[in-house]
Amino acid sequence: MQQKIGVLADVHGNLTALKSVIADAKANGVTEFWSLGDIATYGPGTVASYRLLKQENTTIFLQGNWESSYFEVETGTDVNFNDASDVAFLDWMAQDYSDFTNEEIAAIRRFPMKYQVQRAGLTIELMHNQPNKNYGSDLSPDAPQANFNNIFQDIDADMAIYAHIHAQIMRSDNITYEPYRMHRILNTGTVGQSYQLTKTGMVAQYLLLTLDDDIGVTSADFRRVNYDTAQEIAFARQVDWPFYEAYVRMLETGQFTRDADSLAADKRFPEYQAQAKIFYQQLKGE
Repeated sequence: MQQKIGVLADVHGNLTALKSVIADAKANGVTEFWSLGDIATYGPGTVASYRLLKQENTTIFLQGNWESSYFEVETGTDVNFNDASDVAFLDWMAQDYSDFTNEEIAAIRRFPMKYQVQRAGLTIELMHNQPNKNYGSDLSPDAPQANFNNIFQDIDADMAIYAHIHAQIMRSDNITYEPYRMHRILNTGTVGQSYQLTKTGMVAQYLLLTLDDDIGVTSADFRRVNYDTAQEIAFARQVDWPFYEAYVRMLETGQFTRDADSLAADKRFPEYQAQAKIFYQQLKGE
C-alpha cells in the first residue's frame, strides 16, 4: 500500500502560494499534509493559511521560529521601537492576532518544534530546523558535513525532514560510502518565500513524499509550482498590509530583506512605528 504525503513549510503568510501547492499536491494523489512550521507572517495570509491547512487533512503541525517569536514577544523579549525589523514583526503580529481566535493561538503555542512519526516501516524525524532549536543557519546547504551528522546523535530515526533554510536539498549524515548506515536528510523548501522567479512569476516549493509499506520511501519529489503573484500583491494591497512595499519587492524580484534600514525607508514607517507601540502596550495590558 502506498501513501502520498505533502510535506511543506515556510508559508510565511503567502496564501496564494499555499493554494497552488495544495492544488498541485492533490492533483498528484496527496491525501495528507505535514506542516513543518513558519506558516506565520511576513505576508497577509497567515491566519487563512493556517485554517486552510486545518481543512486539508494536515495531521502534523510544527512550530517554526516565527511562531516562536510570537510567544517570545508575549513573554517579554526585548523590543526596540527604533529598529524597523522589530516594528515590522510587531505590526505583522498585530494583524495576525486580530484575526486568530484565542483557541487558535493556544493551539499554535502547543505545537512542538519536532515530531517523530512511524510510517511504512520507517521512523521519520520531522523538525523545523534542528532537533533542539528551530532557528539558525547550521543546516544551510553549504554547512559542514558534521552539522548534518549531528542530527542523529541524540535521535533514533531512519531519516529526517526539515525546513527553515528555504532551499530544497537532499543530504545524508555520512560522507563515507556505507549505504546501510546513512540516513537521508531532506528539506521541503519554502511555500511562500522561494525567491525563484520564472517567466510566469514566483515559484512555490514543497516535498511530495511517497511511502510504500513494503519498501519504505519510493520517491521524494521536490515539487516546484508557479502561483499568481499579481493576485497575492492585490490581496496585500486590499488589506493594507504593513510594509507592503517590501512584500511586493520580494514577490516581483525574488529579493527579500528584513534589513532594518531598508524597512525604515518606507514612507509610512512613523505610522507603522506608532501602530507597533499601541499593539505592544495592549499585549502587555498597559
